[in-house]
Amino acid sequence: MRAGQGSRTQNKGFLQWFADQKVGKKIMYTFIVTSVIPLLLSQVLMLYVISNNMKEKVDDLMVNQLVQISERTGLTVDVYTNLVYQIYSDDEIIEYMADCQNASSEIRARAYREICGKLQQYGLTAGGIECISIILEDGQDITYDFGMASAVDNLWEGYADKKSIVPYKLAQKESANLAVSPTQRVQRGGEEERIFHISKQMYDFSDIQKGTVGTVVMSINESVLNAVCSGAQDGGELYTINFIMDKDGNILTYPGSFYSGIALSEGRTVKEFVEKTGVLDGKKIAVNQYENEDLGWYFYNAYDEDYILRDVRHIQYLTIAIGILLLMVSVFLIRYTVLLIENSTRSIVAGIMEVQKGNLDVQVHVESRDEMGQIAGNFNTMTGKVQDLIEEVQEVTVKQKEAEIRALEAQINPHFLYNTLDSINWMAIEKEEYEISRMVRNLGVILRYSVDKSNKMATVAEMADWLEKYVSLQRMRFNDAFTCEIHVQPGTEKLYIHKLLLQPFVENAILHGFKEIEYGGILRVDVMLSESRDELDIIIEDNGKGIPRRIAETFNDPERACRDDKSSIGLHNAFSRMRMYYGDSASWNVSSIPEVGTVITLKIPVSEKGGAGDADCDC
Repeated sequence: MRAGQGSRTQNKGFLQWFADQKVGKKIMYTFIVTSVIPLLLSQVLMLYVISNNMKEKVDDLMVNQLVQISERTGLTVDVYTNLVYQIYSDDEIIEYMADCQNASSEIRARAYREICGKLQQYGLTAGGIECISIILEDGQDITYDFGMASAVDNLWEGYADKKSIVPYKLAQKESANLAVSPTQRVQRGGEEERIFHISKQMYDFSDIQKGTVGTVVMSINESVLNAVCSGAQDGGELYTINFIMDKDGNILTYPGSFYSGIALSEGRTVKEFVEKTGVLDGKKIAVNQYENEDLGWYFYNAYDEDYILRDVRHIQYLTIAIGILLLMVSVFLIRYTVLLIENSTRSIVAGIMEVQKGNLDVQVHVESRDEMGQIAGNFNTMTGKVQDLIEEVQEVTVKQKEAEIRALEAQINPHFLYNTLDSINWMAIEKEEYEISRMVRNLGVILRYSVDKSNKMATVAEMADWLEKYVSLQRMRFNDAFTCEIHVQPGTEKLYIHKLLLQPFVENAILHGFKEIEYGGILRVDVMLSESRDELDIIIEDNGKGIPRRIAETFNDPERACRDDKSSIGLHNAFSRMRMYYGDSASWNVSSIPEVGTVITLKIPVSEKGGAGDADCDC
């Protein structure tokens, strides 16, 4: 609990500190917090998002490039595997292989020459083939080396048992399929070369039961793979490289071929290997990978991230520079504006301090025509008017006191009037003038109802009872020239309505509607609930002389209806009271036809409780 109170105290302290700062500092702090910091953060975030999006797009392009390299590599390897299949299924070679195991040396020599000739023909159909060997089951080999153009000096001359070479061993493991051996470093003719191999076991399809009759091994220069990978690179500055690796981490081909034929050290990542080779020395390296499941090889792309994204970096630097420039301009403008405001405020505050001391002759001088200039001008005007008003107030005060004294002298106590009317009433009863007595009694009730807290509220029942007494006096006055019907819907009797709200409308109907009418006048007042039961609808209807159309239209305009235009029909005050009591919740409509009659409909909110001080009517 104490921690929460401490936090609220700190917040209040900060807000109070901010509130106590000068206007200029408030504007500057607000500008920094609401503009500078969000601008910088949004700019950093925008640059970060753009950079990441661009890197993702570059990575996608690099992976697509690796997919294309993988497809071209697969097509290239297919050329050599097709040749191996042709050798594998060549019936003549199979027959000559059988002759190579004949006891006659002449037959073996002829078979050897024929097979070498066939291998030489196959090898010339595709470039990059270094050597083709057929290793028989007894360990003999028939080899033609294209690099040395010899059937004697060849790639495998250093091996006494040709069954010990890696391609042969792999072919035995992959008896049903081709075996692709990783790139190896081999010595041939005193030079080191990088070569990979494709090998497959051979069968005599005329006598398949004999089993394997030999193994064909085709040796291909690594430059074939290197050419496919380097073909996707530009000939200019080296900013990206492509290379191939098998699942065991053997480097099948690498730019420059120096690192081809080696295995990736255990625990070393591909990125670390690329950095170690120094091909992209000093560059920020990013690596992408794609796996060719058919070959079982991984294709890699390593590129200089800074070089590839150099245009994005330039945009970032340019954006930052423009942002800093705009920020400096904004700070200068806001500071200049703050200085102008501070100077104007200082002059106005100094003027106010002088007025506070009682000096109303002070004048504030602000040369600008902005809001501060307007405030200064209004301040100067205000001080002049205040001086004039002080003098007027002094005169009015004296006159008001004199008027109050006269009013007190002329004031009549309402109870004196009530008592006097009561005495007249008893005198009328004693003389058996009961009609006069009833009129005096009704007049007393009306007077008491009207004078006692006339701005408060009464129930609808009290209002209707008072209205009946008021109309009875008016009928006597007009010699019963009209009749009056007051209908109150059951359930509305206990609702509250402002006292004397309807009196002006009823009086207007009698005085103006029935003017010069000697008989036949009908006045009807209906009080009912609206269909939604949230409004009280009051209809005052008469068959009198009516209201001119121009005046009726004026009453139906709320603004004009509440503005007293000194006309002879005194309804403006009644509508003003409705608007004062109920605001916009009250509405009305005046409909009148000259010489036919007038209908006034009033709508006010339902009120089930009266205000404080509501009078208890003695009606």
